[in-house]
Amino acid sequence: MIKSASSISVEKILGKDDNNKGIYYKIPPYQREYSWQKENWEKLFDDILENDSGYFLGSIISIDEGRYANLIDGQQRLSTISLLLNALYAVITTYNETYSEEKILDYVENENKVLSYGKMKKLLFDDDIKLILSIQNQNQNDYEYLLFANRVDKNILAKEKPPYFGKRKVSRAFEYFKNRLLEVDSDGVKLFDIDDIFEYLTKVVSALMVKIEVDDISSAFTLFESINNRGIPLTPIDLIKNSIIGKIGKNPEQTNVRWQTIVKNIESYDDQVRFLRHYYHAFQTNPKVKRGSYIKATRSNIIKIYSEHIQSDVNFIFHELIDKSNIYTLFVNPDNIDATSSFYKYTDKLIDLKRLGVAPSYSLLLYLFSEQANNDLLPLLNFLENWFIRRHLSDFPGTSKLDQIFLDVIGDIYAKAYNFESIKEQMTTKERYLSDEKFEELLLNDDLYTTNSGATRSLLTKLEKSKRTKETAVDFWETRKNKLVWSIEHILPQNPDAKSDWLNFFSEEEMKESVHKLGNLTLTRYNETLSNKSYLKKISVKDSDGKDIGLKSSNVKINDFLKEKEDNVWDKDAISQRGKSLTDEILTLLKD
Repeated sequence: MIKSASSISVEKILGKDDNNKGIYYKIPPYQREYSWQKENWEKLFDDILENDSGYFLGSIISIDEGRYANLIDGQQRLSTISLLLNALYAVITTYNETYSEEKILDYVENENKVLSYGKMKKLLFDDDIKLILSIQNQNQNDYEYLLFANRVDKNILAKEKPPYFGKRKVSRAFEYFKNRLLEVDSDGVKLFDIDDIFEYLTKVVSALMVKIEVDDISSAFTLFESINNRGIPLTPIDLIKNSIIGKIGKNPEQTNVRWQTIVKNIESYDDQVRFLRHYYHAFQTNPKVKRGSYIKATRSNIIKIYSEHIQSDVNFIFHELIDKSNIYTLFVNPDNIDATSSFYKYTDKLIDLKRLGVAPSYSLLLYLFSEQANNDLLPLLNFLENWFIRRHLSDFPGTSKLDQIFLDVIGDIYAKAYNFESIKEQMTTKERYLSDEKFEELLLNDDLYTTNSGATRSLLTKLEKSKRTKETAVDFWETRKNKLVWSIEHILPQNPDAKSDWLNFFSEEEMKESVHKLGNLTLTRYNETLSNKSYLKKISVKDSDGKDIGLKSSNVKINDFLKEKEDNVWDKDAISQRGKSLTDEILTLLKD
């Protein structure tokens, strides 16, 4: 079934193997389209950046069929790595103003870098394209366009740009990576200079994957099922637990029972690893917690940090982790906060924060809920909600900056005592906070729904809740059969009914440009009823009992613009006008 299995670097996967054989891959034409999203791109980029060379990226399964190997599993990962390499190639060429291609090659040679500029190009295209993507949703056309659009070879003809290229994920992944590599600080200075670019490139190509070659599709499927459906992986918290039990020695069964407090408090693997990192970040101001020169706990050093703790004072770290897990569970399981808890008053806000996705701030919250519990923390929680809404919609500051931001805030509180205004001032500097002017521009012009649908939902929900009284309040997160009852509704549908009259108001290009804008988005609990109907039907539709549930009813307050609209025309101008109206309200709402 398995022909071979080996751990090899990205350089050898996309370059040449140990036998000097060039390797080419093809994703079967009708496999699912490229579907990784921003959170996946972000995690890959930051994991490689923050860890040492040789970081493990996962596995791929392929079937060797001559010139090209069919990629059966791992297509999303390998496609993304190739797009990251393409972004690196494109960014390095921007240094040609200072470094000609020849000078770059000399620079690499003289500085003894692992991978030369020319060699990097061969990981993308040698005598042929190294990776053929699925044809679904223009994936391969988009990918080829990117490869050839960025070529600096004078004898290479550029490919024609596919229609709506910028709207699809292949393009958006490339742009995300390119923007990260070209990121500048508040003074306009690049965060990655030429040395940093090549250092990061070295980390990318030295990252490791397990490549498994199988005989046929049946073997690949069996292996895929086995890898994905059997067993539970050993986690860092398991390894630390085993080390602690072994070090304590006495009554291992009792020690294990006490350890289960942590597992009960924090069930998810990702949350457990994050807890270990955040505990270290929250309390490293304590000399008993700080280990050596480690400023941050990362996936590559976390075991080293806790191994040192276990050797130094196993009982201290054992009791600390159990104790602090009782606090951390407030953030990861806010629905379970007991009514008798002194933290119960924060329940609703902690639930909102979890839904919004503010996990990077849990180190700060862990510190405050542990050390500053006598203070009223509600103003800070409200501020964090507003700060993260702005951050998630703008992707500023970048994910890689968030740990340090909260480390700095914790250090400041430790040195000067808790002061909400001081925290707010520290977190709204130009390096850490998108200005009102830029945020306004973003709200008016960006495709918010595709940028971050979750943060967009939180924003619309917050705005709608601000317009309601206690008597008219509803649960916008109500679920039925594990599905949210309330959802984001596109007034101009994403896929208009062919028989509707939408094309009378929009050209196809205008639809693409307008559909995900703020002015076209609202909330509804009648998504299936409104569906892809015409605007006239959407504003006046009734349910089976004759109740008015249309967009002009009083069901949703953020639709007042529609109620006041005298005509029944929904076009690009109407979307722009409503977007401006909502933007003004949002800027006032999020003003701290």
